[in-house]
Amino acid sequence: MTVLARALRQIRRAPGLYAMAGMALGLTCLLTGAFGTILTSLDASISKHLGHAQFQIYWNTDANLGEVRAQWAAIRAMPGVDQFVGFTPAQALTDLTQSMGGVDLSFLAEANPLPPTGLASFRVTSADPAPAERFLESLKALPGVRDVRLQPLQLDIARAAHSLSARIFIPFMALLCAVIAAVAYLATRLCLEGQRAEVELLRLVGADEWFVRLPWAVSAALTGLAGSLAGLAVLYEAAAVLGPLLHTPPLWVAITPLPLPESAVTVLLATLMSALGGWLAAKE
Repeated sequence: MTVLARALRQIRRAPGLYAMAGMALGLTCLLTGAFGTILTSLDASISKHLGHAQFQIYWNTDANLGEVRAQWAAIRAMPGVDQFVGFTPAQALTDLTQSMGGVDLSFLAEANPLPPTGLASFRVTSADPAPAERFLESLKALPGVRDVRLQPLQLDIARAAHSLSARIFIPFMALLCAVIAAVAYLATRLCLEGQRAEVELLRLVGADEWFVRLPWAVSAALTGLAGSLAGLAVLYEAAAVLGPLLHTPPLWVAITPLPLPESAVTVLLATLMSALGGWLAAKE
């Protein structure tokens, strides 16, 4: 009889114990996954609203528009730029007219004093100011660029947001993984203690240690796998249902589902620690 068949037979003989272990693991994965979803959503919100710095670029009024448009394309391709919007002098004049309440500025069309401009959103991925400084120098070095403006406070806020994410969210996610591992190990070992009589019987007839303990580890691993998958399935379904409901006025709460790598780590931890709990529960 294969190890898997023996493990499945153990589960059939004591479905209540394995169900308890699976429910405990599923609930643990659900609760820790929900907390992880909150952290992920908060991190995504901070990165979206605070993790960027905007650079306002001004060209000379006599700059060639063909060359300026080519530079716009080059700026969009620069590392770290996730959005760029360019404005020709005519577009700038139209925006100025609208901002002034529709005042007639058509007389400026023939000799437009407004220069081509651009607004670049630069992604801040670390607290190191060097990437933003290199990007600033690259913009200033472009032919025809007269001035580049950046609010230092905005860059400081973006770097602080990334630092907050790295120093708070990552340790919390590590703590959640530790909680899952501990609960998986303890729940499995405690539930399987009720079947120790079978272990002692196998040892009395002279069975090898691996023959005695391996089916326990496999059955516990299957329980951990099923429980963690069930818990995460409930979590993703809840996020899918609550997401559209919460992302409406006046709340506008954006829920970011738990990323797949974190979910995979959760399932792997629950499975491995359950297997370890089953293996140790069958010790002498």
